[in-house]
Amino acid sequence: MEKRMKILSFAIVVTLLITSIAGAMVLLAAGKDNISTSTSLSSVRLQICGNANGDDIIDEKDIEAIQKIIDGGGEISNLTDANQDGVIDQKDIDQVEAIIDHEETRLYYVDIDGHNASVHTPVNSIIAIYNVYVEMVRALNATDLIVGVDDSISDYDTYFPELQSLPSVGNRFTPDVEQILSINPDVYFTGTRSYYDSELESKLAANGTDIDVVRLPCWEYGLLPQGMLTLGYILGHEDEAFEYLEWRDAILNRITEKVGKIAEENRTTSLGTFEGCAVSHGSGAFELMEIAGSNNIAGVLSSTGIYPTIEPEWVIENDPDVIVTWAVAGFYKGADISIIQEQLDSTREAYRAATAVAEGRTYVMAWDITCGPSDIISVAYYAKWFYPDLFTDLDPAALHQEYIDRFCGGIDLDVSTGAFVL
Repeated sequence: MEKRMKILSFAIVVTLLITSIAGAMVLLAAGKDNISTSTSLSSVRLQICGNANGDDIIDEKDIEAIQKIIDGGGEISNLTDANQDGVIDQKDIDQVEAIIDHEETRLYYVDIDGHNASVHTPVNSIIAIYNVYVEMVRALNATDLIVGVDDSISDYDTYFPELQSLPSVGNRFTPDVEQILSINPDVYFTGTRSYYDSELESKLAANGTDIDVVRLPCWEYGLLPQGMLTLGYILGHEDEAFEYLEWRDAILNRITEKVGKIAEENRTTSLGTFEGCAVSHGSGAFELMEIAGSNNIAGVLSSTGIYPTIEPEWVIENDPDVIVTWAVAGFYKGADISIIQEQLDSTREAYRAATAVAEGRTYVMAWDITCGPSDIISVAYYAKWFYPDLFTDLDPAALHQEYIDRFCGGIDLDVSTGAFVL
């Protein structure tokens, strides 16, 4: 209970911080860049129906909140209707009790796209696609539930050695439905419909299967905590979610306490860019760079998508203090430092007239630590790059190693053997 209370108290601080960003969460340009995420996802971390008081825990306080509504008081929200039958009554209290006791039930939740969804629990098997979604399951100590993956996992043989023999459903954006049916998991875990086969639910339903498709935030809008906590409840691993979030929140608190005191006019301006695009609202990287205390100049471009195209002239005109770029590296295919060095060199060449290049404040990072449970490592690096004098005691590489040692299933890896930052 002590650990849960620590998580709850810090959640209030985090909610206020993220809600300050939430005003920008609008419907983006049509097409692949469009992520229609409800702003409600940013204000409550636990998106399980039955979380009537909006904190990080399903407990007796939620029963009290529901009972108050039944008695004619209290505030009603979508999460108050625990069984999603449109009525707040004793059945909702029964549902909350079933969740607390880990009884077999159909659990209702709000997914990454703001849709009300449901999943049968307990979950005994899961297909997880994309390395960062797989990483979420592993960080919850639920790797034993994974029975299938996508084709990207084979490229991370040192990072996911325990999953190399599992069957693949192919491309994560357009998975092989027949293969999913053949594996027949309880759950197929993926992300937003804007990127990952928006018709998958209907394709599976057309085959008469009862496989539940679970879509939760991982990188979208920097809402990883919402995804981790909600997934923890879905998989019956909420205690592991609390442990992870306590660790993550402590790091975030160290950073936000300092950057929160910086006057607006003294904040570092930043730009995140790759392949001629910027990262803007919704990309996750944008939100994390802002949490680290910078003013991201690409915020004005959000109407053109989460990865708007930019020209060197625009970058030079707006002249950010720091430029960050990314590369597919990390532990990917035994990546070495030359991969990120090439990306850094090409970025410096593209924006060679920018102050950030002239002053040596252009950096490169592996995508792997920008998404998923290790995204807090990117925030630590951003903070260090944006305000080096303020964070002399912050060691992102040591935090990264701690993450691997604590939340990666006991794999024996040294972060110095990967290619993560320059």
